[in-house]
Amino acid sequence: MKIIDAHVHFPFEKKTVKENELHPWIKKDKEKWRDSWGFPEPLEINDTDELIEKWYNEAIKYDLEKIIFVTSGGNDIAVKIIKAHPDKFIAYAHHDPSIFNAADILENYINLGLRGYKILGPSVKTPLNDMSLYPVWETAQYYEIPVLIHFGIMGGAGGIAYHQNINPLIIHDVAKNFPHLNIIIPHFGCGYVFETLNLCWACPNVFIDTSGSNQWMRWMPYEINLENLFRKYFETIGPERIIFGTDSSWFPRGFTEIYLREQIKAMLSVGFDYDDLDKVLYKNIKLLLSKNLNNQIEK
Repeated sequence: MKIIDAHVHFPFEKKTVKENELHPWIKKDKEKWRDSWGFPEPLEINDTDELIEKWYNEAIKYDLEKIIFVTSGGNDIAVKIIKAHPDKFIAYAHHDPSIFNAADILENYINLGLRGYKILGPSVKTPLNDMSLYPVWETAQYYEIPVLIHFGIMGGAGGIAYHQNINPLIIHDVAKNFPHLNIIIPHFGCGYVFETLNLCWACPNVFIDTSGSNQWMRWMPYEINLENLFRKYFETIGPERIIFGTDSSWFPRGFTEIYLREQIKAMLSVGFDYDDLDKVLYKNIKLLLSKNLNNQIEK
């Protein structure tokens, strides 16, 4: 099977809080999460060139058709990444849509080769449906790039759980007013399953991605698992608007193959056939990326 990992973070983040300064409960939960998946302790590697080569080696090792870096530590680094290995790497722009000239910045980096736009909803102070952001949506729609917007709790244990942009339904009117703007909601909606399903049902230009451990399932008020999620989205929007991702980032973990295996297992168990799997793992995001005016993905 051909695979495009549509949700990877280039591991640029610098730790702002030292491990020994974390609240004991938060520290314990993070350790429990790593242990449950068998993940090693992250290494802090600050050499961009070394990280680029490490990720290229992961693409070769796991025979990944493409890796899409949705964040890279800055748009200039994103451009550097794709120039290093254009055969394997794609990157998105990532900056606050409410800053001055955000649309012009986006257009500039699209012209430099970036293929999409990533937004962290709960980090944007302006409501995402505010008219002041419309130039950004107009630019993304014009260049036909996908816009990936994180909704729901952000940052895991101890993260952000309340914000005006935390509910995916805030993008409803934008999706309606820009019907050719393709919006991707990652992590199955990250706790906002009902809202994301409603949004997808109402707006055929809204897609979901499957990335991450989806540990948010643990604190839902009702029982839910990966099989339930795939079944419910399949029944609501079909396999054509589901996009595979891992949320991989740091080393020595690298590409989280275990997420891929778990997702394939879940899809097969609820009735996805191999053509459906091909759409989720490869064809859906390939089609979205092929629409871009400036950069046509390989046929």
